[in-house]
Amino acid sequence: MNDDELHDLIRQTHPQPEFPSSFQREIWARIAVAEQQSWSARWRQWSESLFRWVAQPAPAMAVVTAMLLLGSGLGRLITPDNDHAALRTAYVASINPVVAARFTTQP
Repeated sequence: MNDDELHDLIRQTHPQPEFPSSFQREIWARIAVAEQQSWSARWRQWSESLFRWVAQPAPAMAVVTAMLLLGSGLGRLITPDNDHAALRTAYVASINPVVAARFTTQP
C-alpha cells in the first residue's frame, strides 16, 4: 500500500465534521468573554482606572504630597540625629575629592 492509498483510506475513515455557519463567531465571543473575566484583564482595568484618577490635578497633588511626607518621614527615622557636624563633614567629603583625600591621609 503506497502513501496515497493510505491517505485516502484515512480520509474515508475520518470524515470532516460540518460546523454551523455561526461556529467561529460563537467561539470568538466565548474567548472575548473569557478574556474579560481573566485576572490580567481585571488588573489592567483596575490600574487604568487608578492612573486616570491620579492624572487629575487634585489626586495627583495628594499623591505627590503623601510621597514627600512618607519619604521625609522614613529618612528622618533612618538617619541618626546625634552628630550634625559629623554628618556635614561626611557629606562634604563625599562630594569634594580634596576634602576626602585630606580625611583619608590623616592618622
